[in-house]
Amino acid sequence: MRFVRIPLIAPSVSGKTLLHCIWIAGILLLAGCAGQLAPSGGPPDTTPPVVTLSTPAARTLHFQDHTISLSFSKYVDRRSVQESIFFSPSLGSLTYEWGSMDVDIHFNDSLRANTTYVMTLGTDVVDTRGNRMAHAYFLPFSTGEKIDSARISGVVYDANPEGVMIFCYQLNSRIPDTLNPHETKPDYLSQTGKDGSFALPYLAYGTYRIYAIRDQYKNLLYDPQTDQFGTFSRDITLTPDHPVFTGAQFRLTVEDTTPPFLSSAREIDRNHILLKFSEAIDPASVIADSIRIVDTLTGTPLRIRDLSISDPPCLEAPVVTDSQQKNAGYRIALFGVRDIAGNVMRAPRNTDFFAGSDLADTSKPTFESKSVHDLMKDVGVRDSFHLVFSEAVCRSPFEKGFIMFDTANNIVQGNFLWWYSTAVTFIPKVPLHFNTHYKMRITLDSLQDVEGNHFSDTSSMTRFETVDEKTLSGIRGNVVDELQEGRGRITITATNVTNKQSPPYTATLEGPGAFAMNEMMEGQYVFFAYRDADSNGLYSYGKAFPYASAERFLYYPDTLKLRARWPLEGLTLRFKP
Repeated sequence: MRFVRIPLIAPSVSGKTLLHCIWIAGILLLAGCAGQLAPSGGPPDTTPPVVTLSTPAARTLHFQDHTISLSFSKYVDRRSVQESIFFSPSLGSLTYEWGSMDVDIHFNDSLRANTTYVMTLGTDVVDTRGNRMAHAYFLPFSTGEKIDSARISGVVYDANPEGVMIFCYQLNSRIPDTLNPHETKPDYLSQTGKDGSFALPYLAYGTYRIYAIRDQYKNLLYDPQTDQFGTFSRDITLTPDHPVFTGAQFRLTVEDTTPPFLSSAREIDRNHILLKFSEAIDPASVIADSIRIVDTLTGTPLRIRDLSISDPPCLEAPVVTDSQQKNAGYRIALFGVRDIAGNVMRAPRNTDFFAGSDLADTSKPTFESKSVHDLMKDVGVRDSFHLVFSEAVCRSPFEKGFIMFDTANNIVQGNFLWWYSTAVTFIPKVPLHFNTHYKMRITLDSLQDVEGNHFSDTSSMTRFETVDEKTLSGIRGNVVDELQEGRGRITITATNVTNKQSPPYTATLEGPGAFAMNEMMEGQYVFFAYRDADSNGLYSYGKAFPYASAERFLYYPDTLKLRARWPLEGLTLRFKP
């Protein structure tokens, strides 16, 4: 603050003059205080804070003090600094002594001999305007004659990659299978910047396991189902011959460790029950043999005639039974049913009770086309046509009442893929013609439920037009894997970021080699690929504990623009070791 000297007032000055002088002095005093405030107007301050000075200096040797001092380029939020400081190895509890733009960090623990210490200041540090540090700050110092120089760097790929913690554990001194990040704090720590990049410098030689953790509680522990996490595809060994590892990549997910449960079982009529689940269910785990229904009084089983699973997110299961007894009590139990994360439903939350109904099934089944709607344009010539029904239908009559044809009345031949009695996909045997009008007709009296209910002899017509070939493009390229022992099918996905309604294009290869994607709509595309090492048809994120590594993946670094009739050639997708 700039101080203003106020002259003493002589006793002979009148009261009015005295008040006037005090008023002027107050104005001058306020003007002096205002010198601390940022000037009004001008562009907003968006400059991130940085550390301008440290004591000790970076890479100091033979350090034996118990205080670290930092100076910042601007005023910072003190709490954000104190929550973002981490020493590896740990120096125990810390105390802070603050100045205006500097802080002294005191610790009481004894320092280990001949050890490199690293103070990490994460990117959660913000200034008084809310600007975050752009990159983590590292201050290495040693109690011995050298600074460890090994290093790991990489990227976290996420819609919001900034501020993700990187937990790093040295495996040389522990049994890897016992490492649980929910219970053990990391040996080294870093934090991602705005672009998701991170670095772990000044590491000793050895083998390391690293995790990407969005540490919501800032407790330096992984909290399942709260923190997002990502594992790398393998542990990393740093040696004098290979002291630097670059390209550690992570994708984040939330771990699901909660078993699903049966929310309710409700009778619809004397032949229909609707099961509802607490979360999305793996359809492959729900079969007729996994469900048992018995009369609670007599123990007589109630036979299941048909079982379906609703379309994703797979939260319901319509069940068709033999006729129930009015007001009879029934107990239903599910066995082996699991969610999409593999958690198995457990007793007693796998059971429910319902009362038998004597209501006859008089409802008539309806359908919804999920792939095309009436008067739709730009339908792909290789598309399939997915239909969902309001209840289980008889398959053979429906297939006989379904027909697809073009304006010349040429019938489209194809096959029916029944997912359940409530969902079917029609797959044309050969591609449709470009720039052609088609009709999909369903005779409604062929749409019969298991009780024979159906509409009268009328039909439903859906008209659509296929895409014009002149508006399409394509891409050809090659996949290279620099890891000779890399395994698993390679799945490549191209996503149109300029047209969110456009479905992604996918190509699958048995191994590295050439690939092609044809008949793509023009637009801006991003490319993602992964190696399906566990052969489950999905990208696997791994597991924090018991540890399982993630599958290897890549993002092509550039967004590619596809123009109609100008296919791109020579794209190389490269998996790093």
